[in-house]
Amino acid sequence: MLGLLVLTPIIAGVIAYLLDNRASKLILYIFQFLYAGLAFFIFLNVKENGPIVWNVGGYTDGLALSLYADAISIFMVLMTAVFYIAFLIYATRETYFKGRFYFLFMTLQGLMMGLFLSSDLFNIFVFLEVSTVVVAILIMYNKEKQAIYDGMIYFFVNVIGTAFLLFGIGMLYRTFGLLDIRAIKESMTLLDGPRAVVLPYGMMMVTVSLKTAVTPLFSWLPKAHGTPSAPPVVSAVLSGLYIKSGVYMFIRFNDMFSPVIDMHVFFFWIGFFTSLVGFIMALGQKDIKLILAYHTVSQIGLIMMGLNMASEIAFWGAVYHIFNHAIFKSTLFLTAGMIYDEYGTRNVYKIRGLFKRMPWVAVATTFAILGITGAPFFNGSISKYMIAHGTYDYGVTLLLNIINLGTMMSFIKYSTMLFGNNPKEGHAKTDRFALVASVSMGIASFFTGIFGEALTQFLFNYEVHVNVEEYIQKGMVYVLMIVAGIAFYHGIVKHGGLITRIGHLELTFNGIITAMAGYFIVIVTYLSLII
Repeated sequence: MLGLLVLTPIIAGVIAYLLDNRASKLILYIFQFLYAGLAFFIFLNVKENGPIVWNVGGYTDGLALSLYADAISIFMVLMTAVFYIAFLIYATRETYFKGRFYFLFMTLQGLMMGLFLSSDLFNIFVFLEVSTVVVAILIMYNKEKQAIYDGMIYFFVNVIGTAFLLFGIGMLYRTFGLLDIRAIKESMTLLDGPRAVVLPYGMMMVTVSLKTAVTPLFSWLPKAHGTPSAPPVVSAVLSGLYIKSGVYMFIRFNDMFSPVIDMHVFFFWIGFFTSLVGFIMALGQKDIKLILAYHTVSQIGLIMMGLNMASEIAFWGAVYHIFNHAIFKSTLFLTAGMIYDEYGTRNVYKIRGLFKRMPWVAVATTFAILGITGAPFFNGSISKYMIAHGTYDYGVTLLLNIINLGTMMSFIKYSTMLFGNNPKEGHAKTDRFALVASVSMGIASFFTGIFGEALTQFLFNYEVHVNVEEYIQKGMVYVLMIVAGIAFYHGIVKHGGLITRIGHLELTFNGIITAMAGYFIVIVTYLSLII
């Protein structure tokens, strides 16, 4: 049954490609709802009975090509399947939503499922390589000059990046004679020490860090997620879902090496600097898609901090933030596409009066902004609450508050679009399908906050209790953050200067490759010093 989760989206994409446009859309809608139902059924099965393993050909577990579904992987599968419904609805009347796009978009879903479910390292490599090709084509889909450039940068950077993974897998296979993640983890205990796996660990972490877009390996992400002509659903699926495959592999690979290697401290600081650099770069942008793209970098940094705080509540808070980020960032990219179509510009300083011109789009955008900034009762407040409770160190709390302040400043800037004079008379004629999808996702930012405690229990079997007094205190801190954010925005950010110049800094292709090599050397050197 796990094999169906990987194969059927690709088959559905092929069928939709071969049929006429109207029949194809109907088939995709019916398929996606049934597919999400299947994912939910398997999710309940895993929740009640524990992990599911499917070995291809019935070969011995550990030696066979395996698909493995546990609490985290099946959650990622379910999240992807459900969000794809919203993406398909959004794209219903878009001009690009036809044959070739059906195939590529649905194939990407199947490849993501393969990444989430594969227990075999070489299979993961294959899924990464193929998905890199598919994503590059989707970025270049409209064949505009800038999109082709961005897509090719993405393609070559990620192909070189996955080569590190292949070399690391080869070294592990030479050491253990195994490719299954679970079997390798068990075999790690037989090693005399970690020195035998330092090099493969370093190589694999380069690939994972590149896919996760942490500092200093994130320069490809704004090009891929923020390229001007890429369809909004492509930007949404890349930022909301596909980027999480890197985070997921980080969790899996570090768990595999956990018997001999512990890099929590290192990656905690990588997460902090990623988040810091992400929001600083976002503050220097005026293109709304680039603001959102750089804030994906920042939020991934926050997730990495939570995963590496050596705390159970922070870990599950980070996993819940993966879900929350997928909701509010997808909403923001979808509404950004609608805003651009109406205003004809992506310049945040030239878009005004959104509440008057596109009221429902403004509502969806507002809900997503409240989610990403961690407003009380919205989803980001719950996951950030859990991450913050992973430490009693005031220094770490200060770091988290700095990140929250940076996020606040960025989205105060972004929210200036909502107000002001309406440049045209009346309301815009908005695509109803796109509007329904966007508003539904925006409202989800609210309900996944209101029912955050119940959802963490249901999704992860992790029980969290939000202390009312502490939650009220954090609400008061949120209000103070708004005041401080407004002051910083009008005092520093709005006038540009140094922040704008910093925002336009980016690594060239050669610079990104050099950064990968340097990152590998840093990881290996750090490991050599601590073991």
